[in-house]
Amino acid sequence: MGAEHMQNQQLWKQFISGNRFAADMLDTKIAESWKFCSRAEVDPYLSKPQKILSAAELLNKQQQYSKLIEIVKEQIKRIESSFILEKPVFILTDENGNILWRDGNLQAQEHANEFYFREGTMWTELNVGTNAIGIALRTKRDEHVTSDEHYAYASRQWSCSASPILDEEGDVLGVLDISTLYNDSAKDALLLLTLLTQRISNVLIREELERRKELLQYCVLHQPNELLCDTHFKLVSVPEKDSERFELGSDIHNYIDTKTIYKSEKIYFKNKLIGYKMHIFTKSPHPNKFYYPGVPTANKAYSQFLERILKLASSNLPIHLFGESGTGKEVLARTIHYNSAVKEGPLVAINCGALSQNLLESELFGYAPGAFTGSNAKGQKGKIEQADGGTLFLDEIESMSSQMQTALLRVIEEKRVVPINGEPRKVSFRLITASNRDLRSLVQQKKFREDLFYRIYVCPVQIPPLRERKEDLQQLITAFCKKKKWHLSWQDELYAISQTYSWYGNIREFNNFLERLYLFYELQQPTSTQIRQLIEAGAICGSKEPTGETAGLTKVAEHTLPLQSQSKEVKKLQKVLEQNHYHISKTAAELCISRTTLYRKMKKYGLR
Repeated sequence: MGAEHMQNQQLWKQFISGNRFAADMLDTKIAESWKFCSRAEVDPYLSKPQKILSAAELLNKQQQYSKLIEIVKEQIKRIESSFILEKPVFILTDENGNILWRDGNLQAQEHANEFYFREGTMWTELNVGTNAIGIALRTKRDEHVTSDEHYAYASRQWSCSASPILDEEGDVLGVLDISTLYNDSAKDALLLLTLLTQRISNVLIREELERRKELLQYCVLHQPNELLCDTHFKLVSVPEKDSERFELGSDIHNYIDTKTIYKSEKIYFKNKLIGYKMHIFTKSPHPNKFYYPGVPTANKAYSQFLERILKLASSNLPIHLFGESGTGKEVLARTIHYNSAVKEGPLVAINCGALSQNLLESELFGYAPGAFTGSNAKGQKGKIEQADGGTLFLDEIESMSSQMQTALLRVIEEKRVVPINGEPRKVSFRLITASNRDLRSLVQQKKFREDLFYRIYVCPVQIPPLRERKEDLQQLITAFCKKKKWHLSWQDELYAISQTYSWYGNIREFNNFLERLYLFYELQQPTSTQIRQLIEAGAICGSKEPTGETAGLTKVAEHTLPLQSQSKEVKKLQKVLEQNHYHISKTAAELCISRTTLYRKMKKYGLR
């Protein structure tokens, strides 16, 4: 066993160093998973997974799956003594791999915390590399992964067995996992784990059948005109007038996006939730007036700019937004969509620079069921197809690879999209693209396809920077104070000082400054020097520690703030850390302080 372990260790080192053939010496399913992780650019040395639920999201999930968690805990308690395990951790995930519940050996749990193997983390192959939970989600079968078969270094001290919990139709409801630290006893527990998940599935299926029976009785007795869903939000009754729009058995969330207005009402039978009544409103949220989600402008030139945007919105021509970072490209994309002929349709946005090219392809074009290792067994509708009948907004389009540019050009020309391993599908959408680099220059440098350029650069729009409309600084201050319910007696002084800066980070930089100002000086008026220090601290955001006059910013603030304001600072830091899942660089960037300053504040306030 020792020799085999050493061999697998060597194969892993060779593979992550670039030798893709090293994986072929492993079991087929492990080799496929390693190759998938490599193609998806999963970092084998990641210290923290990319996707972690916030505290609020986790609580919502746990409430949603409370019955499943309750049954799992009850069933494990019944047969826990039958397991022969060393340093075990029991893990329950939902159907997407989010960890909902964890229990087991305290020492093992403390070790698991070091690499976020805990409640709230998404434990899929794409998020944390090869692991038993991720493979079980994909295969719907019992899986075991030994320590040296894991892809991520942090997981290679664990042995894991995972078994899916299935409903009556064979769909995954969740995954139950046993992971053991520094030993392979989890492998011997796989058979007992399988019996346990089968028992859990049987309990859930019996309860689900009983709920469906009661929901059908409700339908017969009440003959409702509303859309009726079961507890999994699957449609079980559709009014005749909506029969062409809604499909029985489909998920109601397929008909709802962030702009949809709807209401739901819980249906109870004998004090037990059996389903939901739903009503979806089809009216546009802004039917009769020019919709602009930004702060109203006081600048004449920018007002004329918005009038031009309105004219462009009324056409169906492709629009390209070009401007500096922070000028509000997404706000303008929303403005164009909700003043266009397709405003009743969806607005689907994607940042092309935020994803690797492999992930961007699957996100944009979607894929057929079982298209590749690690894919959703039911397939996935791509962003292009989701935008059918509405608007597709592609931000940072200049970051697309040449191959992706070619694929997008084909969609625009043929008006159809081909999902990965799927069949062509017709699509019709309004296209808005954006960049903070000059596409004309990129074409001349052979870094952007000329034929695609002429397809998307039909109506170019250059967004004015904030320094060219400084009257709007007052508008932004007023809007911020209204949002925070912050009554300032010194707005005029703040506005006067703000006008003396160029704000190269535009609206984003200015709003970040206002957030810092509110954090430090909500209850007292700062001096002109302190206001300037806060502005200049943000201007060097992301670089080394501030020097000169701004070097003392944090110390000045800490010494002059009353205890109540320091408490507010703690809450603000905690909130931003949680929103960014404790990603230090992102949190520091959002707060416009250096990583060193952020670490010092976290240490000072015990934020770990």
